Amino acid sequence: MTTSSDVVPSSFRDPSGFLFWKDDTLYRRVSAIYRDNYDHLMQSGLFDSLVDAGLLVAHEEASGEDVPATSIYKVLRPDVIPFISYPYEWSFSQLKDAALATLEIQKRALDFGMSLKDASA
Repeated sequence: MTTSSDVVPSSFRDPSGFLFWKDDTLYRRVSAIYRDNYDHLMQSGLFDSLVDAGLLVAHEEASGEDVPATSIYKVLRPDVIPFISYPYEWSFSQLKDAALATLEIQKRALDFGMSLKDASA
């Protein structure tokens, strides 16, 4: 069972899931209410397209025993990014690259009949 101390504090804004740590491994919970959206992303080919292009962090689906509750559709084990930085730390060229990456992701998503749900910093 995931405890509140395991949840990554900055992950509170997304109603479709959250990040948490278990045994020194990072996971992402996908809530049952997001099942159709997640399945559509994975089955459409968009996920693979974005990962292959280096525009999205890859993940594996965790095994059934890692799923802590019935209200959870999936538990994902994302590739861990070696360090975290924040937009307020970035130079203009880094912000520009992030904006261009966001536009590229949106363009690819539209090709698969989808759209970004949150493209804020």
